[in-house]
Amino acid sequence: MICAISFTLGGCMSNEKKEIIQKAQVASQAYFKEKYGIDVEFTDHKFIPADLSHTVSLTGYVKGNKDQEIFTMVDYDTYEVKTGSVPDEIKPLQ
Repeated sequence: MICAISFTLGGCMSNEKKEIIQKAQVASQAYFKEKYGIDVEFTDHKFIPADLSHTVSLTGYVKGNKDQEIFTMVDYDTYEVKTGSVPDEIKPLQ
């Protein structure tokens, strides 16, 4: 019951995981802005099992166009973006 109530208010997630997601989103937003000149919104996340990698994946879209989906993977020990993906029509800045 408490978990169900907590879920509607922010999910059954530890404060540590919430902080990881927030920092990963900030790192990813900077990555997409610097590399592609775009602003993004995140809609979902997924933690890779910790015994395999300390990585969180984030999915979302380019702000203003929900059809342009983006993806990134962030190492949550260093908050370094390991990989990022954008639609083919979005080209890296020169």
